[in-house]
Amino acid sequence: MKFKFTIEGLDCPNCAAKLASMMEKLDGVDSAKINFLSEKLTVESDLAEDTLLALLRKTAKTFESGITIN
Repeated sequence: MKFKFTIEGLDCPNCAAKLASMMEKLDGVDSAKINFLSEKLTVESDLAEDTLLALLRKTAKTFESGITIN
């Protein structure tokens, strides 16, 4: 399934690309794309939405503490 979230708190497009790359390596995540300008995160995954969101938030917090995903 494809999920779309809002992601805020990224400092630069390079950080967005690095975080998306980290997210793509997570178990259960098929692809992850971050549009830095529109602050949108698109993820393809077979995980339940609440499980996926918790996993993405945890990954974002380890990358940079000020990132929020909704």
